[in-house]
Amino acid sequence: MRGTRGRAGLAVMGLAAAMLAAGCFEHTIQVGGGAPRGPVVYDHWEHFWLSGLVGHTRVDVEQRCPSGRATIEMKQTFLNGLVSGLTSGIYTPTTLRVRCGDGSRASLELSAEDVAQIVAGDAFEAWVAAELPERLHEVAEARATLAEP
Repeated sequence: MRGTRGRAGLAVMGLAAAMLAAGCFEHTIQVGGGAPRGPVVYDHWEHFWLSGLVGHTRVDVEQRCPSGRATIEMKQTFLNGLVSGLTSGIYTPTTLRVRCGDGSRASLELSAEDVAQIVAGDAFEAWVAAELPERLHEVAEARATLAEP
């Protein structure tokens, strides 16, 4: 009786060790600024074999996310890892999820007077001088145009 308990205990410990060894991973790719909170448009298990060495997945993000903004998450969840462990890594599923942005941008409407105030400001000229010095002459031209009666 004692030998049976010992073997069962070893089997449980072996199973626990296998489950702990089946680590999880996650890869996240941001396309066009990403959409980490956007609606999920694709959420499936992708099929890989031999610990992920064999298999290929292709999702047409342009077709699924016409806005051009997407977040692609590829991860091995606990359940994926459990299945992989139970098959000794022969079958290695991975969860692939795609989220899309809606394409909307914050709306900002400026009048001609607003634009003139921005361009005429010293802060704008300093910013252009620091970030785009090759375009500083355009600021001077715009200011000259605004100064004309």
